[in-house]
Amino acid sequence: MMERMPSTRLEHPHELADPEALAAILGPVAELRREPMEAPGFTGARFERLSLRLGDGALRKLVLKRARLDSDWTAWRTADAFGRAALPLDEPALAGIWEVYACPYVAHAVADGEVGLLMDDVGPYLLPDVRQPLEEASEDLLVDSLARLHARFWNASELDNPRLAAPARVLGMLGPRHARELGTSDGLAPVVERARRGWEFAFQHLPASIVTRLSQPPEDIVGAWGPLPRTLLHGDTKVANFAILPDGKVAAFDWGCLSAGPAAIDLGWYLAVNASRIRGPKESFVARYRQRLEAALIARLSEGSWSALVSAAVESGAMLLLWSKALALERGGASARAEWDWWVEQLAGA
Repeated sequence: MMERMPSTRLEHPHELADPEALAAILGPVAELRREPMEAPGFTGARFERLSLRLGDGALRKLVLKRARLDSDWTAWRTADAFGRAALPLDEPALAGIWEVYACPYVAHAVADGEVGLLMDDVGPYLLPDVRQPLEEASEDLLVDSLARLHARFWNASELDNPRLAAPARVLGMLGPRHARELGTSDGLAPVVERARRGWEFAFQHLPASIVTRLSQPPEDIVGAWGPLPRTLLHGDTKVANFAILPDGKVAAFDWGCLSAGPAAIDLGWYLAVNASRIRGPKESFVARYRQRLEAALIARLSEGSWSALVSAAVESGAMLLLWSKALALERGGASARAEWDWWVEQLAGA
């Protein structure tokens, strides 16, 4: 039986702010107010906040995101010409995502090279954007949901979908080879230019053996991991892409880097991008992730398999964000030095 998807697909992104089109989904719309909103990111996406008064008097607050694929450098780097961010909303084989995460999306559309996503305004439930460790309960919910997502699609047949990003493309998005190839070309997203400068500084301060490893093509790095189990990867596991709803469920969004590959890539990115949000040592977080993953799999991972996964996670986190750690090191500070030293020590021992 065909899975019922949680979001309604419309014909064109402009319909996502059209009262008549919205009425077919939400019921009669008596009033619609639109206002632009600022949102962090490097994709050039445009955001609006929609305030609807429905025919029965109820108020509904929504957020509309519209992005053009031809000006989104993440889409370019991951070979996305069709709107991958909408894939979890269109592909019945991936409906298992919404068994783990709450779906915040109401409607979506992909047409004329543009992706539109309309979601409930979960702003009140986002975790505070501060450089402080999360509360224990919040971190537990995030690690548990990530582990359950990975377990749900562990070596699953649903992963054989050509529209999922290749893991090497995700791994190499901000890697040193890509940054060097682009050089100082005009028109780069600011984050790409920062990555180029960060890798230059990093390679001046890393042991030669690590420079050689991280300079390999991403395909070779992934290939060297051997037969690690594949799973479905969110692709951007920063804390800001999740919201904890009042019922305790975790809502997840920003699926543009959705891919199939070793869980190590999601885990490594989480450790790197959320460094200031992790409670206690990173090793403790990794151990909790393993505990939750094995509980969801209802199986123990061998020590050899687990060791290989952790080593791959360290390489993944470094490939994706060591350039940023280097820029922080250049600016100075004890915490930046401690963070840099952790990654270098882990890479040396991986």
